[in-house]
Amino acid sequence: MLDFRAGSEKDSLGLLARAAAAALSERAGCSLDCAISVVRPGLTPLTAGTSEQAATLARWDLRNSDGPVSQAIAGRLAVILNDFSRDQRWPAYWGPLRDAGYRSVVSVPLQLESGCKAALTLITEKTGVFAPAVLADVVMFSKLAARSYVMASEVRAAEAAAAHLRNAMEARTSIDVACGVIMGQNRCSYEEAFGIIAKASSNRNVKVRALAESLLEDLPGGAPATHFKT
Repeated sequence: MLDFRAGSEKDSLGLLARAAAAALSERAGCSLDCAISVVRPGLTPLTAGTSEQAATLARWDLRNSDGPVSQAIAGRLAVILNDFSRDQRWPAYWGPLRDAGYRSVVSVPLQLESGCKAALTLITEKTGVFAPAVLADVVMFSKLAARSYVMASEVRAAEAAAAHLRNAMEARTSIDVACGVIMGQNRCSYEEAFGIIAKASSNRNVKVRALAESLLEDLPGGAPATHFKT
């Protein structure tokens, strides 16, 4: 497996793009740029690349539904051996391809989570680069990359859930301690103490947690530290 763990999905896509370009450039015998595109229902497509030219070309392709990236997003391998090909599938694509300085392209589908469509696109200024042997390596790499990326996404989701739980526990602790202080000062129940904090929170238009922490900071010695084992 490859390590694509990062703080955001776009950063993970960037790691994937760089890994693909590095791994496959040697096999292709020339320097490759790479763009990774992800399309989810109801969301803006996300693209990351090893160069701005590669990313921009992939975005143009997706926006116009005219080119190898769009074909790979639809689930089919797409190859352009050079920009003088007589291939008439994407007549509007030739201009942006040449303007970006590229001549050979391969775009392959990536199998990510359900409902998500993605493509890995490799581009170079050389002609006739993606011979059958190189294409076989590209397809093999895309399968490994897809599995690795899914694992990285699962790890990122688990870490986000853990952070959310930790924040919730810390908030609950601050509120509980603040309620305890109010209970001691006013000789009231927990429910009554929480009601006092909630009313003050509403009147001041601040969150209950923020108000509780502010109350605790005014205590001698400041707010008590919260510790959780990790």
